[in-house]
Amino acid sequence: MNRSIKLAGLVASVSVAAVVAGAIVAAQQTPTLAAASGDGTLKPINSATSTPSKSSTTPSKPPGTTPSSSAVKLTLDLTKLKQGAAPKTSYLDGRTVHFGSTKFTLPASDGPVWTVARASTADALVLHSPNDSGIGSLTTWTKGTRGATVKNVASVRSGTDRTTSAYAVQPTAADGTELPRFTLVWRENSSGETYSLPRTGEHGPIVHAVQGSEIYFSALNKNNKQTLYKWIAGDDAPKTINGVSAPSAVSSNLELAASIDSTTNDGSCTTLVDLASAAKTWGTCDYGVDEILGGSTFALGGPAYRDGYGDGLFAGLDLRTGKPIREWSGGSKVAIISTVMEDADHVLVLAEQGGKTAIARCAPKDGTCELATPLKQGTDDTRPYFLGR
Repeated sequence: MNRSIKLAGLVASVSVAAVVAGAIVAAQQTPTLAAASGDGTLKPINSATSTPSKSSTTPSKPPGTTPSSSAVKLTLDLTKLKQGAAPKTSYLDGRTVHFGSTKFTLPASDGPVWTVARASTADALVLHSPNDSGIGSLTTWTKGTRGATVKNVASVRSGTDRTTSAYAVQPTAADGTELPRFTLVWRENSSGETYSLPRTGEHGPIVHAVQGSEIYFSALNKNNKQTLYKWIAGDDAPKTINGVSAPSAVSSNLELAASIDSTTNDGSCTTLVDLASAAKTWGTCDYGVDEILGGSTFALGGPAYRDGYGDGLFAGLDLRTGKPIREWSGGSKVAIISTVMEDADHVLVLAEQGGKTAIARCAPKDGTCELATPLKQGTDDTRPYFLGR
C-alpha cells in the first residue's frame, strides 16, 4: 500500500477494507549501498566508487536462502546511508512530480496527492483530493501538461508496461458516505480510449492489478464482504475469483494473489494463492502482503497489525515459503510511512527520522540500503516527499 495515503481512507467505515488497503519498475543498482553489519544495524560502504552490480531477476543464491554474512532482521537508520540514484518510480519533491526525465508541478488547489500512476514514459494519472475534501479526483498529465479531470475516483493503477490503466469511480452522498454503486474504467494510455463496467449493490472498489485489457479488482457488498473479480475490458460482466477471501495484493503478472483469511484485534493472517488453480501455497500471521511484482523472487510485506502513525517494519518475503528474506524495522527513531517495489530486486521506502524525511532504497537479497533522495526537513503535514508508482 503504497500506503502514504492508504485506500482505507476512502472506505474508512469498513474495517476489512482498512486492513486490505494497508497492503497498497528494472532500474540500475547504484554503487553506494549501505552494507548490513553483524549486529543487524546498517553501516555505509566506505567507497562510493565500487563497481555496481547489474540488476537481475535471478538471485545470486537460490530463493529462500539468506546470505550467511548478514542478519535477517535489520534496523533502518537514514542518517547512516549514502546517497544513491533517484527513484525510478514516480515521486513528489514538494509539489513537483518526478519520474525519469519527466517532471511537472501540481497546483496547490489539487490538494493532497493519494497516488501517482505512470501512464507512459512521460505521462501520469494523478489521484488527488482537491481542497483536502476526502473525495478523490483523477487528473491526466501528458508530457507535463495538465489534461482532463475525473471526479469521485477512489482507486487507480497502471500495468507494469504503462500501456493500460484502470480506475474506479465511486460516487458519494453529501456527507461523504459511499453509495452502493461504482464504475470501473479501463483506459488505453496512448489513445485515451476507455471501456466502462458499471456495478450496483457494491462499493469500496480497489484496482489491484492491470495487464493489457485484463483487470483484477475488488469491491464490498452491503454486508462489507469483499470479493475479488477479473474483468476483460469490453466484457459485459466480470468473473468472480474463488479462493481469495479478502485480497491485499495481486501480482502484476496476474499469477498470484495475497488473501487475508482472518483478522483479529491483534493482527491478520494472510495466504498466498495461485490464481490459476486457487491453491494456497503458504500462509503467514507475522506479516501482511502489500505488493507482488512479476519476475521477483519476493513479495513486499508489512506488519500483520497496523495502527497508529506509519508502519513499524517492512520485509521481503520469499515467494516460495513466505519467510522473510530480510526485514527492516524503524526502531524507536524511524517512522516507516510507505513502501513500494521499485523493481524485482529493490524496495523504496518513504521514512521519517529526527524531524526529516527521505526516500530510501533497500535490497532484500543482500540486506543493503541507500538514500534515493536526500534527507530534508519536514514530517507529517510538512513532509517534503511522496512516494508514487
